[in-house]
Amino acid sequence: MVVIPGLTDLLAAVGKRVHHFETSDGGLVVDVASTVRSARCPKCLRRSSRQHGQYRRRIRAEPCMGLPVSLGVEMRRFKCLNRQCSQATFAEQIDVLALPKQRRTIGLDDAWRSIALALGGSAASRLSTTLGMPTSRDTLLRGLRRLGSNVKPATPVVVGIDDWAITRGHRYGTIVVDLERRCPIEVLDGRESTSVADWLQRHPSIMLVARDRAGAYSDAVQSVIPHAQQVADRWHLLANLRETVERLLLRHNARLREAAQLLVESPLPQTQPAEVTHGALPLLAWQRLSIDRRAARLARYEEVVQLSAQGLSFKAIGRATDLDQRTVSNFLRAGQYPERSPRGSGPMLLDAYRHHIRQRVAQGCASATAVWQELRTQGFKGSNGTVRAAMAHAHAVSTGADRASRPGRRASTPSAQRAYAWLVGWHERGHKVPRRSENRRFVEALCAIEPEIAQASSLAREFLGLIHRRDVDGFDRWLTRARESQAPEIRRFAASLTSDLSAVRAAFTSPWSSGQVEGQINRLKFLKRQMYGRAKLDLLRARVLHPN
Repeated sequence: MVVIPGLTDLLAAVGKRVHHFETSDGGLVVDVASTVRSARCPKCLRRSSRQHGQYRRRIRAEPCMGLPVSLGVEMRRFKCLNRQCSQATFAEQIDVLALPKQRRTIGLDDAWRSIALALGGSAASRLSTTLGMPTSRDTLLRGLRRLGSNVKPATPVVVGIDDWAITRGHRYGTIVVDLERRCPIEVLDGRESTSVADWLQRHPSIMLVARDRAGAYSDAVQSVIPHAQQVADRWHLLANLRETVERLLLRHNARLREAAQLLVESPLPQTQPAEVTHGALPLLAWQRLSIDRRAARLARYEEVVQLSAQGLSFKAIGRATDLDQRTVSNFLRAGQYPERSPRGSGPMLLDAYRHHIRQRVAQGCASATAVWQELRTQGFKGSNGTVRAAMAHAHAVSTGADRASRPGRRASTPSAQRAYAWLVGWHERGHKVPRRSENRRFVEALCAIEPEIAQASSLAREFLGLIHRRDVDGFDRWLTRARESQAPEIRRFAASLTSDLSAVRAAFTSPWSSGQVEGQINRLKFLKRQMYGRAKLDLLRARVLHPN
């Protein structure tokens, strides 16, 4: 009797034995004989020992010492002795070794699946060939797709929901994580409330949902499982606070320059704010934010030019302005202020009508509704808001409101992001005490110049402490003061917290958050980029929902 360790016992479990083996074409070919004398009919389950015939079944197995293994298995057919059975003949079953109609063992299939889950298609195919079990990437991907459609149903109780970008800025998906089991349980196409609501209807066992501040998920949970507690993620609360204060600082960018100028001996005269033309359309929030950001970048450019005129080197200018030397070099070699390239976009409904909008703005028209009605007679199918935004932008460009000149300065003006970090007491790693003292003096000067910033700094510091201590009673008192803040940005932030108050208050008391969800999104992005971003959602879902 021929014995091959590992294979002989597996064959014995299905009534087979190794007859002989040989090496051929760089592989191991094993001839397997059958020892089965009877088998059960798969239809009527009646055992039969009347043999009808036999045939050879070729099955690929796991490699042996790096060599591919091929099994030539003898399969016997039997006649069914039950006259009422529709199955006249049948073959013996070897489900422990290989599934019906498959030409590979279950062990080889599991090995391919494990490699494909970890590496994807092409990389898994190359590694499989090296390990002695060659296959094509298409075979591996088909196995992954079959695996993705057979996900075990879960009965989650505590879940976290967040969105992720399939194509950034265009198409998004949703990932659902079981926070108790610490594993993803679903990947959805889209982040609309309808798609999330359909999934929630199939899982009524959910009692708690941790999410970000997006309204779509809140609406879906409230409409389908209103009994479930919603918990706003604490990190997103802090991120919303940071964005709020940064918008405030961008609006007061001139105050940042003034505070920085007070730290030098000879402050230069301040720039007067540009006058607003009466009757003009007010800029939208995103347009004002874009103009403020450009103004801050222009101020830094002018500062670099001023220091270069004084004879300072690139390295010295970088140290004085906290800019990278490459940024300083790009500024000075540009010859003039380098405008940012507009973000590319596809064709828009408004493209054919922009000339008419510019003409009407030049004529002094400030009624977006009137211009919208004129465009509708010309065939425009967009909304009034689209025309209003285009008119506000055209007016800002024609009046030069976003290109107001600013004098040079010798003081280093921090960005809104850095100024926020100083306001709330964060310090960059590696900064020594003298540098931190200078940052504190800048914050004191800025708060003395602008009361709105002083109040926002106090409220931001207090909010960070409340989140750290999980003080929900203190948050209620803080929210009352934030609603009465002088800064409109802080009041809007307080209003957004009030609209989602139950979930925000739960963030202070619940131990659950979306931290696990963010980690799973990082893993999802890694798998997506590993496949060069070309995989369809079903394949990505299979790799995300199964451990690898």
